[in-house]
Amino acid sequence: MRLPIRIRLTAWYALFLAAIMVALGAFLVLKLRADLRATIDREVRTSSAAITASYGREGAVGFRETAAAALIRSGSFAQVADTRGGVLTSFGGDTAQDPVVAPARLAVDSRAASLIDVDGGDAEHRYRALITPVPGSAGQYVVVAESLQGVDEAVRKILVLLLIAVPVALAIAGIGGWLLVRNALLPVDRMRRKADRIGIDHLHERLAAPHPSDEIGALAITLNAMLDRLEAGVSARRALVADASHELRTPLASMRAELDVSLRDPERTPAERATLESVREDVIRMSRTVDNLLTLARADEGALELVRGPVELDRAVESVVGTLHGLADARGVTLIGSGRGGTVQADERRLTQALTNLVENAIKYTAPGGEVVISSWRGGERAGVSVVDTGTGIPVQDLERIFDRFYRADPSRGRESGGSGLGLAICQEIATAHGGSISVQSKEGSGSTFTLTLPAAAGSRDMVGAA
Repeated sequence: MRLPIRIRLTAWYALFLAAIMVALGAFLVLKLRADLRATIDREVRTSSAAITASYGREGAVGFRETAAAALIRSGSFAQVADTRGGVLTSFGGDTAQDPVVAPARLAVDSRAASLIDVDGGDAEHRYRALITPVPGSAGQYVVVAESLQGVDEAVRKILVLLLIAVPVALAIAGIGGWLLVRNALLPVDRMRRKADRIGIDHLHERLAAPHPSDEIGALAITLNAMLDRLEAGVSARRALVADASHELRTPLASMRAELDVSLRDPERTPAERATLESVREDVIRMSRTVDNLLTLARADEGALELVRGPVELDRAVESVVGTLHGLADARGVTLIGSGRGGTVQADERRLTQALTNLVENAIKYTAPGGEVVISSWRGGERAGVSVVDTGTGIPVQDLERIFDRFYRADPSRGRESGGSGLGLAICQEIATAHGGSISVQSKEGSGSTFTLTLPAAAGSRDMVGAA
């Protein structure tokens, strides 16, 4: 799984900083060690030159006097050794009394002075030694050495400090990097949340671009331009649907009137009458589809006209039951109206349209011998109507899309029954326009329950019907 960008940026920042700090720390340690050793090398050379010259002039007495004056560092010593491994004279404690350079090494370094690292019999105490042949002598060498313990201790302290400071610095830098990345990405997160809220009904909203000159501001400007194009396209589509629906209503009404006149002609043969009846049904179906499209187009434009007034839900239920009783009888479905719901402030025509759509839908999907119950109810500050059927039910995968436009859970049945897939979408738009909602509960094979909920009017009776 790919990590979020803020974690990845912080991790890369911390790794890059760690690499820099490790490289810098290694450079500092090596540089410090080299500088300290170079200082000791200079001091050893200076001391060795004075001690060797003094030994050549004054012998052992001059050697010890000069060594005492030149070797002031703790742990420093000097000795005169020969190629047989013997120490002829020395200065600097017990370490100086034992040979620290092997005779073979003295023989190798007999031509010129040479700097080497030696130990004084203890591997933990290392020395930097200069071997210098005594001029005019036969196989004698002055060995001047200074302890490297101070160098090793300084390097060790620096390493300990780095081992403590680097992780702490990385932790602080990681936290700081996280905060910086989070603050840098906050505008992106705000844009994401804003974009997530922009739906088909809120295309007029735009993303904020507080700093248009930077990359995030440029992204916001680009996305806003895309939203402008989308809004223009959707508006054009809605205008086309509304205009087309409006223009089709008049010719369809004229066709229906002409068909009605033709059907009243007593001279029509049964075959002609059957054809005219079929065409009339198609015209009625087209007219309903056009009316539905026009209603949805007005709802999209926020121009769904509502003439609000007090509407008693039980009377609305009785009206719908009376209107659709013939359709239910023709399909062999029992239609029952019940409940004592309160009063709502609503557009009676739109509310009746929504209830009619719900009940028609229930009747169409209920098998002969089934039952559809439409009941009003009131609870607290809400009132509504529930439509319960004993039909085929709705598959789980279709429940989330049942209110989408032109969507049919069973396309073949929708075509047979003449449905356009707009009825439930219109119900949802009407409920939303009234400040209410519509919901569905269904189990495949066990029927469905559609519930239209609206704000109850003040002073309405608080009665709960059989919902």
